[in-house]
Amino acid sequence: MSTIIIKAISLHQPWASLILMGLKKYETRSWSTSYRGPLLICAAKKTSLHQKLTHNYFLNKYQQILVGTDNYIEWDDLPFGSAIALVELTACISMTQAFINEQSLSEIDTGDWQVGRFAWKLENIQRIIRPIPITGRQGLFNAEIDLHFPHLEAVA
Repeated sequence: MSTIIIKAISLHQPWASLILMGLKKYETRSWSTSYRGPLLICAAKKTSLHQKLTHNYFLNKYQQILVGTDNYIEWDDLPFGSAIALVELTACISMTQAFINEQSLSEIDTGDWQVGRFAWKLENIQRIIRPIPITGRQGLFNAEIDLHFPHLEAVA
């Protein structure tokens, strides 16, 4: 068994899986980070009716985009308390109105876009085929994961 230490961040569902669905390429935050590189996306354990209703709203609204892809994930199939994706954090952009205006409707819908907040650009998004159980934390944290975990799959 070969483990590595990797930077990670926990997101509540459905926002974590919206990255895998291809609807979210920026994680919006109130704080900046100078970190660039591999980032493990973890789905928090917490569930609520609000989260389920939000998920269903996004599935309905963006059904045309999701149908016919492997990115369509029903609420009952969402992983919780698990590492679900590996991405590259390539930029942390301070939001200006001009930058916000350049974003797609799905991007605006799936984040908190306000002048003065930060957009973390996520690229090279890869799904972890079998989510890895993990205990999340607030902010960026170091996660220890098995390097031989079952394979990654690029998200179109």
